[in-house]
Amino acid sequence: MGRLSKAPLFLSTMWVILASVELRGEQPPPFELRDGDRVAFLGNSFFERARHHGYLETSLALRWPERRITFRNLGWDGDTVFGHSRTGGRRRSVFGDPEEGFGKMIAHLRQLDPTVIFIAYGWNESFAGLQGIAPFRAGLTRLLQNAGAPARRFVLLTPVPLEQGFGTELSSPRRTDPSPTTYLAGRNTILKSYRDAIVSVATEGGHHLVDLFEALQQSKRSCTANGIHPSAEGYQDIALIMARSLRLPDPAIALDSPEAGMLRSAIVRKNTLYFHRWRPRNDAFVYGERKQEQVTAQGEPEQFEPFVTKQEKHIREQLEALR
Repeated sequence: MGRLSKAPLFLSTMWVILASVELRGEQPPPFELRDGDRVAFLGNSFFERARHHGYLETSLALRWPERRITFRNLGWDGDTVFGHSRTGGRRRSVFGDPEEGFGKMIAHLRQLDPTVIFIAYGWNESFAGLQGIAPFRAGLTRLLQNAGAPARRFVLLTPVPLEQGFGTELSSPRRTDPSPTTYLAGRNTILKSYRDAIVSVATEGGHHLVDLFEALQQSKRSCTANGIHPSAEGYQDIALIMARSLRLPDPAIALDSPEAGMLRSAIVRKNTLYFHRWRPRNDAFVYGERKQEQVTAQGEPEQFEPFVTKQEKHIREQLEALR
């Protein structure tokens, strides 16, 4: 099957938008996934919800279909660089001990031993306001230091901007809160400050950066389903922004082709299986404070491994057919 020769019209529109983003400083070399790379997506709702659509992973896999690359999605709704969502919580406190969550995050990464980590944080931390920027920057730096290894590479993603569709209830005449437009502008001012902190950390550490905030603010297309979380179309656009920012090679086939759709469906199934592998619904009985009540449940997550492996083989067969 021939390589992609011309992008569809809506993709061409995105290239025009992306080309208008001002480049800041010296660019790192083009990003590349190498044969044998193990990629981890680490972050908050941005990555957890991405697994339902598969566009990001599909886009990356199609850039190097001949290379054996594996992907694991470790996104967790509401998470922060401090690991809040990964705590045991429950009886200890409302949200648990962040240090416990951070320790679980690092232990999971060390178990997987990825060679590349895409990191997306900053949205939830931004609710701490301007006074939270310094702790966030320190937390992101600590995460990179603890997750680092001599040959490990990082790609940092900035948050998406807030869009219309969130906070419309603020317009109620019985409330004295700011109007939705004022709230939107204020939140994006804060988010830009956190975006700047991520850019600074990436620049100082020599890490690759995907500035979603800047690119999507300049886009006239809506990215989100509810003002906060990217929609399916939003993830499609974000995949293109990533490709442009990282200067990736062209995909082996058009990303909106039927063949790419079949590959994406297989990737979504694989990610669903892996999600249940590491995030069982009855995690209190498997990992939490009730694990002594059902000892047999502790071995059940491992039983997903053969199914994940089988699905990855199916994905590999589809990619090899493109060579």
